[in-house]
Amino acid sequence: MTSNAEQLECDILRVFRCACQQDRPDIAEFMLAALEKLDRDRPVCEQEHRALNDAYREIAGIGMSPR
Repeated sequence: MTSNAEQLECDILRVFRCACQQDRPDIAEFMLAALEKLDRDRPVCEQEHRALNDAYREIAGIGMSPR
């Protein structure tokens, strides 16, 4: 089951990706900052799958799906 925090991360990652696709780096930057804040607040035991890592991979162009 997905926790509220995990759902929030997924939603922010979705908006981050949308902002990137629509060439809105200003919005993407805000979404990335939100993901970084959520990641800092996450307990160490919950560090397995992180939306922040997905966002960083997207910035680096690694593992991106074709658009």
